[in-house]
Amino acid sequence: MGKCKEIVINCGNSHISGSLYTSNQGALTLEGVEMQALSYDFSKEDLWLDQVLAGIELICGKLKFKGDARFIFPGSLLLTKTIRVPKVEKEKQDKIVAFELSQKMPFPLAELIWDYQIIDDDGVEQEILSFAVKPEVAESFCEKVVKLGLNPIQITPAPVLDFNAIKVSVPEELDETTERLVINLGAKSTNLLFVNPTGFLIRNISIGGNALTQNIADNLGVTFEKAEEIKKSYFSGEVTFSQDDPSVQVIENCAKQFLGRVSQEITRSIVTYKRVKKGRAPQKIYLTGRGSLLSNLPENIRQTQQIDIDYFDPMRALHFSESVSGEMQNLLPFMLSEPIGLAFSSYEGSHSQSLSGQTINLLPSSKISQLGIKKKLPLVYASLALLSLTPLPFYLQKLSLLENLESSKRGLIDELDGVEASIEEKQSKLTQYEFVKWLNNQVFSKNEAFLNNTTNCWHLYHLLNELQSIFSEQGVEDSWYDDLKISWVEETKSSARTNDLSSRGSYALNLSGRYLVRLDAETPDEPADKRERLIDANTRKQAALTKNIEQIPYIGKVTKKIFSIEGKGDLFNRHFTHFEYEALLDF
Repeated sequence: MGKCKEIVINCGNSHISGSLYTSNQGALTLEGVEMQALSYDFSKEDLWLDQVLAGIELICGKLKFKGDARFIFPGSLLLTKTIRVPKVEKEKQDKIVAFELSQKMPFPLAELIWDYQIIDDDGVEQEILSFAVKPEVAESFCEKVVKLGLNPIQITPAPVLDFNAIKVSVPEELDETTERLVINLGAKSTNLLFVNPTGFLIRNISIGGNALTQNIADNLGVTFEKAEEIKKSYFSGEVTFSQDDPSVQVIENCAKQFLGRVSQEITRSIVTYKRVKKGRAPQKIYLTGRGSLLSNLPENIRQTQQIDIDYFDPMRALHFSESVSGEMQNLLPFMLSEPIGLAFSSYEGSHSQSLSGQTINLLPSSKISQLGIKKKLPLVYASLALLSLTPLPFYLQKLSLLENLESSKRGLIDELDGVEASIEEKQSKLTQYEFVKWLNNQVFSKNEAFLNNTTNCWHLYHLLNELQSIFSEQGVEDSWYDDLKISWVEETKSSARTNDLSSRGSYALNLSGRYLVRLDAETPDEPADKRERLIDANTRKQAALTKNIEQIPYIGKVTKKIFSIEGKGDLFNRHFTHFEYEALLDF
């Protein structure tokens, strides 16, 4: 059997990569790979397409890419929705998924190119992950890459591909009791892939390497491009900075802030995952993506999560040709996990296919039709060649065939009349369906407020549990609440075009209470010394209490915190402090 070739181009937000794979009896070999960094203002998303196409053209020139190619789009370019539906046969499933998505997508499904994949199946219900892209984006992209000599046969989202890669790279780690977390730290966002025995769960957080770059740019007063250059050179060790250089402290502070934000979001995601999976938590974390090369990132996550952590190496299931240099091989584990996942799933019979056997494809329908015609062209050309070689006398024998064709034509016309009648009948049913759909929307809108209030009640229930549970944390003992209030805070703004007032707002939490400040041991110190010890102990307890309250998942932002050691509190006589918090709730 000859080698099958696959061209995979990963169109990221900050860089693109092109790789060529060959498969021979199930063994996948990387024949060539190139990477091209993108240089543009990342805050202007309309510049992305031109930069990507310029990068693809450079890569095609270096690797001589021509013909069919598969493309990976970043998650930030797509609309993503997750729903749960009953497990039914395929035909009914497509209809149910289409109906559920039509209720949740911000645009009508008819105006989007969309596809879905089953990511979890417990035998009763199936969790569906759907992706959609605007047709003008996909069609414009396809038209321009065709001019570069490439024929797009698949456009697939990046977030689902790490699952395929981990299945073929570390299959021994996946069993009936294993829970794993793959953290893919990208430029604009970070993808969290929770792998469990029945499937996987994806959560995307809007924190990536660009956030660190922007922070460095703001603090050093340089452009984003210059800050990106400084970040790469500093953390890669390519350039050594003097310890007296004030920029070093600025960069380190920015890195600490970035690590803190990433760790906090990972903690929130794990808490949410444990709640969804009824207490199950990942036993191991894998890091991938170029952003994971940031120094101290593994140590920071290991300390905050208390979970074993390692770098994900998708290269374990891959062979290399001699054209791939050793230097490039060292960088590939951090940039090729998604292309490798797509390459494995693209070969028929590969054990790395998705959970449901489906492959998401966001290629425009017009392009898919062209692909079908292109596959039939060799057969058409062969038929024409054979027909041209037919001797002339045989054409005379085809007159009876022409009569048969005329008879068939008349039959088709009669059949068409029946089809038109059937269409009219279906049009009548469509009118009835549109009315039922309108009525359903009206009923839903009438009950939407009730459903929202029900959801908020559950949120309040979990919030109260979280507020009570923090008193069991170390450093927050001997504390209690005196008063707890939750109120709706409205924000009213006047519209510029009309005189109507539009009201919006959020829930606010007002919390007050007291805590005791205990000294480790009573000593016959001077009153001034005892006073200092009380102040120090009080400061530590304030910090611990504030930290635990801010880490509660439903606390969006603490807007006010007041600690009274005198008046409402009595720190120096009765050793207690009064506290008040005001925070905006995130639900």
